[in-house]
Amino acid sequence: MESTTAGNEGIRHAHVWEEVTVRSALQTAHDRLRWDVSASRVLSINACTICGELDRASVVECAVTGCMAHRICERPYH
Repeated sequence: MESTTAGNEGIRHAHVWEEVTVRSALQTAHDRLRWDVSASRVLSINACTICGELDRASVVECAVTGCMAHRICERPYH
């Protein structure tokens, strides 16, 4: 775990990562990461339960064109 400061509050903490796979949370992650959803979609990512920071190194993505196996890949979000 790495120690960091949470946002503007100045709260020092060790990140507590939790895997995010819920579609609405993944859509938020796409927006926060400025992810190019025309190239791939994030299927899961770790987010800190304390500060909400996203761990880019934990991204699992789908880059299959026309994928219908994952809800996040289906239109209209794709």
